[in-house]
Amino acid sequence: MKSRPYFENANPELPRLLQSLPGELDVLDIACGSGVHGAELKRLYGHRVIGVDLSASSIAKAKTRLAEAYVADITKPELYPPLGRSKFDIIVLSDILEHVADPVDVLVRHLPFLAPGGYVLISLPNIAIWNVRLELLFGRFEYQDTGTLDRTHMRFFTRDSVRQFLAEAGLEVRGSRITPGIVRPFVPLIKKIYGQTSPGSPQDGDSSSIMESSPYRFYMRWLYPLEHAFCRLFPGLFAFQLITLAQPVAHRNVSVDAELALPALSAALERRTQDVHR
Repeated sequence: MKSRPYFENANPELPRLLQSLPGELDVLDIACGSGVHGAELKRLYGHRVIGVDLSASSIAKAKTRLAEAYVADITKPELYPPLGRSKFDIIVLSDILEHVADPVDVLVRHLPFLAPGGYVLISLPNIAIWNVRLELLFGRFEYQDTGTLDRTHMRFFTRDSVRQFLAEAGLEVRGSRITPGIVRPFVPLIKKIYGQTSPGSPQDGDSSSIMESSPYRFYMRWLYPLEHAFCRLFPGLFAFQLITLAQPVAHRNVSVDAELALPALSAALERRTQDVHR
């Protein structure tokens, strides 16, 4: 099977979901690739990122960007090499769970690495995006080398099924964002053309060539904000990726639960006091 060019593609919405959290946290990046997301978290917030990935060539590059990086099978976290910490404040699973047969199992088996009060940051593709709906309308469902219908995708998600999936894993949503999907469906074609014509393409060893190109920078600076603002109006139809920040249910809203319980407790104590004085 012919190998496909690999282009780095940083998701700008991942770090934006972490803006309200403190800096210098410990992060475990699952399927970190070449470490592009971890490098951004380090640059923006000073987080210490440890990455794991099955690709030795990706890990070789990730080691130049992250605090630590290891070759490992993310479906068998119990076999991970000793990591810098046993517990992490944030676990990142960006665009990986759709590639495994049992994403709930993979997610749940990583939760023991999460520190008390920690967060899980997940990115998943939106199968209900407009271009897939349009293809289905004409009776087509054809896999591609990249994108929503990447031929290596084994599971598919919508906005509603993401929440159901997280609930099944014992997680509760704390925040969510999307990446816009008007231009993005054309990226597979762009990557194919770029990989064939660019002297800096991954065949020449530069997987970051698209991100560093002038057209990409122009798009991210001037067009992406407008596209994102529009897509937020109709996220189910125009979201390309669904990014979610979640926490285990065991940690959820302890203060809120206490506030709800106080009135009932006060009423019970008052009734008890009245009974004693009768």
